[in-house]
Amino acid sequence: MPIVYLWFLFLRMRKLLFLVLLISSCAKAQSDSTFVDARYLEDQIYLNLTYIALLNTPPPIAQSGFSFGLGGGFIKDFPVNSRRNIGFGAGLGYGFNNYYFNVRFENEDPDTEQTVLNSKIMLHVVELPLELRFRTSTATRYKFWRFYPGFKMSYVFAENLSLGKNDDFDVGEVVEYNDFLYGLTFSAGYNKWNIHVYYGLNDLLTNKSQNDYEFAITEFRIGLVFYVF
Repeated sequence: MPIVYLWFLFLRMRKLLFLVLLISSCAKAQSDSTFVDARYLEDQIYLNLTYIALLNTPPPIAQSGFSFGLGGGFIKDFPVNSRRNIGFGAGLGYGFNNYYFNVRFENEDPDTEQTVLNSKIMLHVVELPLELRFRTSTATRYKFWRFYPGFKMSYVFAENLSLGKNDDFDVGEVVEYNDFLYGLTFSAGYNKWNIHVYYGLNDLLTNKSQNDYEFAITEFRIGLVFYVF
């Protein structure tokens, strides 16, 4: 009698057991499909385009044309809180900076006009950016506000110089660039569109030690930075 009763109970309950198993399987599949990565990282590949303004230029030197910079690289993201919206970044990148300027000077003959020599300096640099990172991102929110103050060091590994000269004056005998550059950076914006600013803390162009000129030209860059991943 007990065996018959148990068999009858099983027949009545098997549909309910099947329904429970089906619901459990669907719930597990849904949980897997909506899995949230709690250890997500942000903004690790960047590209920037900036306009360059030369600062502290002495009277004989004036910026000309459109000086610009291009750069890109990888920044490792290091979140420091559980929400992962505060952290810092350290990276490695490449920069290509073009500087255009004129040198105007008086000729020895007072009856002749001033001579203007057009000059261009193109520098290829290795960049080491460091950033503090404040953002409104989450693991599922891909459009967010960001605020990234930082510091960047650059080392010049190649150059292309086109310095003006004539019979009386050679810009290359007066101007030289600094191999090692560093300055403050700031990036801020929403989603892919972000402003990028760089303010140089050391001299970009200086006078050569063998002449009597005294100047120290720094740089300021402003433009856009795109975080593509």
